[in-house]
Amino acid sequence: MIAVEKRGDQYQVIVQIGAKYRGSFNALAFGEIKPNIGSLKDGRLDLVYHRESGLSEGEPVPLWTLH
Repeated sequence: MIAVEKRGDQYQVIVQIGAKYRGSFNALAFGEIKPNIGSLKDGRLDLVYHRESGLSEGEPVPLWTLH
């Protein structure tokens, strides 16, 4: 994970997942706390939560791909 920022009443989480991943954002599955919105471009995953995600900078993000 690169960064966690609070912006107003939202939390933005930025994750580097690697440029080798060629799937879409919709093919990603998250842990118990799912983002409200998100986007994926060039290995950078931008997630927005409407409540505290419980994630901290430097820790792994629970993330899987759907087949």
